[in-house]
Amino acid sequence: MTNAFSQISHADGRAYYQGTPLSLADAQIMLNDDILRRAVRVGAYLRVDDSGRLVLVNGPALRRSVNRPVPPTFNSRGGRQE
Repeated sequence: MTNAFSQISHADGRAYYQGTPLSLADAQIMLNDDILRRAVRVGAYLRVDDSGRLVLVNGPALRRSVNRPVPPTFNSRGGRQE
């Protein structure tokens, strides 16, 4: 039997999702989509708490990329020599 979750809360208690029951896999897909859309921080994850509720735990804050030199093996030509 697969658990279904009709509510997902943020770790601080706010509601993240309320609606049609989702499997854990569907909830993870929804979270991945929200990370992609930047609605949720990169590094966020789902956990089941002691009472069986699904909780969204935010990851670290989004950070600006740091400009670093790119090694020659990671060039835009996919490492191919011309």
